Formats: sequence, structure tokens, C-alpha cells
Amino acid sequence: MIRGRNVVLRPVEESDHPLIHVWQNDPEVWRAMDYERPFSLRDIAKEEARGREEGHPFVIEVEGRPVGRIGLNQFRRRDRICSLYLFIGDRSQRGKGRGRDAIIALIGYAFDRWDLHQVELWSLAWNERAIKLYESCGFVRDATLRDRSYQDGEWVDRVVMSVQREEFERARAAYEAKDAH
Repeated sequence: MIRGRNVVLRPVEESDHPLIHVWQNDPEVWRAMDYERPFSLRDIAKEEARGREEGHPFVIEVEGRPVGRIGLNQFRRRDRICSLYLFIGDRSQRGKGRGRDAIIALIGYAFDRWDLHQVELWSLAWNERAIKLYESCGFVRDATLRDRSYQDGEWVDRVVMSVQREEFERARAAYEAKDAH
């Protein structure tokens, strides 16, 4: 279990699968995460099993209630780099700082525990809200990959971002200082 300021990150359990199924089939999550097709419960079970083998998937909880997902995957041990993914599935919890709290908690844990050099991610270019969230956690834009997804009848770019330990530490210090005032 990893504790943030207002969130707790805990490993995904099989009993979470029905809720994750609902979240991942939500049209807003679907579009932002760039999923290609609807998910069945069986798809969720397979995805979560693979997630445990290849990385570290967590459920984000607020006051004991699951509100979203976060995790690290695509570990490249030699390079000390991995990828981050996140979504807040509970619509009532969006825009309340849950994502930032979860990212700060998980990335801090990951840099310390696995001596990472860098954490990377991608976002669809239209998702400025997510990009601003990632920037508030120290991520910087590395590249724009043109026309990487086809949504709603048009091509969409992807923004690739990363954060290194020093950048993250500055963002974490700013986050913690904000709490002190």
C-alpha cells in the first residue's frame, strides 16, 4: 500500500474487476485512454493478470472507496525507465486533485524503491487537462507524435512526456509546500 496526501494506492484485486470494467467502458475514459474496443470482464481479468506480470497496477482509493487506476509498466531495467498510466474512473472524483496526489505518491515510491532514472507516459494532444496535470508533477514534453490515433473522424497527435528524479523532486517539493500553507 502506498499513501498519498488524500489517496491510498493498493494492488488491484479480483473483486475490483467489475468496477474496472465499468470505468474502462465509460466513454470519457475510453476516449482519453484511446481504447480501441469495448472491454468484457474477461478482457479485464486478462489485462490485470498481464499487468501484475509486467508491472505494478494499483487502485486509487479515497476514504476506502475505489476511484481510479494508476500503475507502472514497460520497465526497462537496464535504462531504469518505466511508463506510467492513470485514469480517474469515478466521475465525481475528477478535478479534485486525486490524480496529482496519486502520481506524486507512486512516482516518489518508484524513484526511491527501484532507483529509476525516468518515468515516461503519453497523452492524446487534445487532453490539455491531463497534460497540465502531468506538468504539475514535473513531467516535460519530449515529443509530439503526429497522427497516432484516429478518433471521431480525424487524426489525433500523441504527446510523449517524461520526468527525471530531479524534476520530480522539485514538483514534489512544490506540492508539499502548497500543503504547508
